[in-house]
Amino acid sequence: MVRKIWMRATARYDTNYFFHELPHGVPPGELEEISILVGDGDEAIAERIIAAFHRAIADEEGASKSYIDAWDNNHEVYYGELLDLLHSRDSLGLAYYFANMHRRKSTYGISGSVVENRRLKRSSFLRDKELTWMKDILVSLAESLGILPFEAVVPYVEKKNMYIDSDMLAEKISKYMGIEIFLPPVEGGLFKLKFREGFLDYRDMWSLYAAWRINKNIEEGISIAEIGGGLGKVAIYTSRFGFKDYSLFDLPIMNAMTAWHLIKSLPGQAITLYGEPNREDVIRVLPYWLFPQKKYGLVLNQDSFPEIERGVIERYLRDIRKATKYFLSINNEHQAPLFPGSEGRNLVVPEVIEKVGGFKRVYRFPFWLRKGYVEELYEISPQSS
Repeated sequence: MVRKIWMRATARYDTNYFFHELPHGVPPGELEEISILVGDGDEAIAERIIAAFHRAIADEEGASKSYIDAWDNNHEVYYGELLDLLHSRDSLGLAYYFANMHRRKSTYGISGSVVENRRLKRSSFLRDKELTWMKDILVSLAESLGILPFEAVVPYVEKKNMYIDSDMLAEKISKYMGIEIFLPPVEGGLFKLKFREGFLDYRDMWSLYAAWRINKNIEEGISIAEIGGGLGKVAIYTSRFGFKDYSLFDLPIMNAMTAWHLIKSLPGQAITLYGEPNREDVIRVLPYWLFPQKKYGLVLNQDSFPEIERGVIERYLRDIRKATKYFLSINNEHQAPLFPGSEGRNLVVPEVIEKVGGFKRVYRFPFWLRKGYVEELYEISPQSS
């Protein structure tokens, strides 16, 4: 019992989990679970998504993937319920599913899911740890921008950044970046850090930082492609920085979740789904096999290439070499197993890039907001494009 209590107490101060030390315990703050009601127009959104999904799966046979990634092992476990709704064309059921999909299984590994939701509801200890992790990322974001001094982890120096007021930091970050940093509260079932003006979770802040890096390093207004874009949060933030031509490429099942989140988050902006009339200056949600069909100013991959088979990544990189001037990679290099019991391991992206050739590294450094991740920007060599 004593050992269990000690482990619970010291877990809050695990320096391998956070960037910052916690001399005074859990920082002040509050987590809040977002809850969403299905509203007018939501069934029509679901109908659009169902139509795009069925067009994609009908066309996928001619472009079917012949590789294994980290999610194939548990495809039915995570996506079974969602696939049933899509295949049955149950638009109202799909709208109810999507409204609070973070209380379901399909967002596991992509955002918070039913597992995290239930654990956080049951355990104040886990809520404290989640709150601390989000504050740790918020502070790291402020440090990356120079809003806070980079806190040294050395003896005899007071550790105070984690206890600075969160609302003040959010206000300064927003002013420094010149954009609104809070996203619309549309992610039902997700626990987020609560502020006076809105909410943020760790993926919001990772995406905000990635968008800011694009804005700082790449010419404004260029077209952007993202391979494996999650729920599309980088696309939302880049649109606030003035980038309007953005294409996301992923599996049809992922496209469905991305489309819902984007349409709900950007009600006044054009979102084009697969098979719908193409337009300029829009965000497009498209199946993965369409990626090589257009030229882009920048291609982004964040947190997915290491989990895909090497041969497929090599093909993607050859396509990227032809399709863009710049490639931004934000990925881990820990080489962990793809899933428990798997002989396959996560790839190290720069090793694959070196083998493919034609990429000139502009910079490489640790990702400020996520331990174990590396941010790299590559320029395509003119003779290889």
